[in-house]
Amino acid sequence: MTSCAARTSETPDQRVRRLVALHFHPETGSRYWVRRAARLGLSPQRDLQSEADLLRLGPMDASALADRAVEEFVPAGVLAGGRAGLVPVETGGTSGRPKFAVHRRDEFLQAFVAPFVAAAARCGFPREVNWLFLGPTGPHVIGQAARACAEAMGSMGPFCVDFDPRWARALVEGSFSRTRYLQHIEEQASRVLAAQEIGVLFATPPVLASLGAKVDPPCRQRIRGIHFGGMCVTSQLRAELAELFPNAVMLSGYGNTLFGMMPELAYDPRHGIDYFPHGARLLVRLVEMGEGGEGDRLGRPVATGRRGQVVVTRLDEAQLIVNMFERDSAVRLPPPADAGPGFVRDGLRDVQPIVTERTKPPGGLY
Repeated sequence: MTSCAARTSETPDQRVRRLVALHFHPETGSRYWVRRAARLGLSPQRDLQSEADLLRLGPMDASALADRAVEEFVPAGVLAGGRAGLVPVETGGTSGRPKFAVHRRDEFLQAFVAPFVAAAARCGFPREVNWLFLGPTGPHVIGQAARACAEAMGSMGPFCVDFDPRWARALVEGSFSRTRYLQHIEEQASRVLAAQEIGVLFATPPVLASLGAKVDPPCRQRIRGIHFGGMCVTSQLRAELAELFPNAVMLSGYGNTLFGMMPELAYDPRHGIDYFPHGARLLVRLVEMGEGGEGDRLGRPVATGRRGQVVVTRLDEAQLIVNMFERDSAVRLPPPADAGPGFVRDGLRDVQPIVTERTKPPGGLY
């Protein structure tokens, strides 16, 4: 593997060439990508030299991430170096069947922890206070990320209330069972809040709003930081959370298990939340949402300031995911001018779920 110093100084296109050499090597590369290049008639070392060249691979086959063994996506050379440092994870299944992914531990920190810590430093998010995390653990990466983020902020590992998003979505909205499950989560959280000195809450916006309406004002006033994710948050709901938790710094994150998170760097109630990727490992494109299949639209980016569908590429050694169409739309932003080191890529404003005749916006609790 390349040294950390060399990786830090490389350009985006140099990163592409390094990862192409790794993942597309006929003997020590990733089986999935070696076969994909052969089917497309590509010579990777010749045809995939830049970020723009990655468009030649076409849209990511999302079903492959659900159906195939994770070893097909991890370079054989990485596996030969030992599996103990690899973290297998699954998505929650919001947009279909759950998908599998792998993060190497150092890349996991780059994907989920470094972006949060950088954004937290900018907004004055509290350090060295206890966290309460209400969210999925088990196969979902976010539980591991919550612990790592809390510890990176000088806190002990978070107090936790386990929340199963797959089960929550299986319950009919408005049903007694859905209501009872939320009560079950809130009862556990209230018990922790009553007994422990909690300074940070981490959960989805609807769960935070429901919990905040039930705990007493002194408890809410002790909360100094709120980190929320898992689903889009409206300006109305964010304003409600600000009223419920008047002393809390709020920090949102956009992302998922496959890629990592992009932290909030700015918020304006007129325009929504601005999210930006941290570092060079994520390439985010916004493409037209009009007629045509994903393959046609992949090469039709929207201009800065225009809304498009989110397409993400993950450029890691443990796993390469190229041109993955997400279920969301956003407004394209240029790289931020004053965000500090690491925020050098285009960003997203006002992320919203795409609603079509075949899909409905994700709602409920997670």
